[in-house]
Amino acid sequence: MIRLRKDRSGRSNRTPHRRFLPALLTLALLMPLQGVSAAVQTGTIQLANTLAYGNTAYSVDYSYPSTGQVGSNLTVMVSLHVIALTGLVEYVNQYRLHLSVAVGTQHVLTGDVASDQNSSHLYPGSTWGPFNVTIPMTESNTGLVKGQSANATMTVALQDQIWYAGNIQVWITEPPMQGTAGGLVIQDGVTTTSTSTTGPIAGQSYLPYELLALGAVLVILAVFATRAPRSPQSS
Repeated sequence: MIRLRKDRSGRSNRTPHRRFLPALLTLALLMPLQGVSAAVQTGTIQLANTLAYGNTAYSVDYSYPSTGQVGSNLTVMVSLHVIALTGLVEYVNQYRLHLSVAVGTQHVLTGDVASDQNSSHLYPGSTWGPFNVTIPMTESNTGLVKGQSANATMTVALQDQIWYAGNIQVWITEPPMQGTAGGLVIQDGVTTTSTSTTGPIAGQSYLPYELLALGAVLVILAVFATRAPRSPQSS
C-alpha cells in the first residue's frame, strides 16, 4: 500500500509530484508548434545505363516540401553521386539534372541545374551538389484556381556525356536516365485579407503566437495552483 507522507500540520505532501505540472503544460503546448512546419519528402533515385563499352551507375538524393502553395516557389534540393563507371568509361562531363513536376494530366512544371565550364569531371565516388532548384508555381502553369488543390508527381532526369578511354578516345552522350521522386500536393489556398491600412499584414498567421500566449497564462495559473497553502501559525 502506498502511503502519503504528512507534514507537521497533518497535510499529505503531494508537492513533489505537482511541481512538474507547469513543465508538462509547457511541453503539451509546444507540441502543436512542431506541426506548424510542413513535412518534407526525402529520398534517393538509382539511375544506370548499360552501354556498348561499359556501364554507368548513379544516384540522386532529393528533398522538397510535401505541400506547395500557388503564388510561391517550390524549392527542391538535389545531389548527384557517381556510384560506378566500368569498362572503358573513365569519367562524366557536361552533366545536368532536369526536374519535372506533373500537376494532374495537363500541366508540367520544370526546373534544372547544370554544370558549367569550370565544373570538374566526375569519377566514381564523386558527388555534385547539393543544389537548390527553384520552380515557380502560378495559377497559369498549375491550372489551379482559388480553393483548388491537386496531386503532383516529381521526376528527375540525368543528362550527361561520358569519356571512353582506351583505344576509343571519344565523347558520347548517354541515353537519358529518369526516375520518380515521389509526390506532393499543390494547393491554391484562399488568402484572408484585412481592410485596415494600419493593421497587421493580410493573411499572416498568428496561431503560434496565440499558442505561446495561452501557454504562458496556463503556466502562471499552474504555478499558483500548485503553491501549497501556508500552515496556520500557532499562537
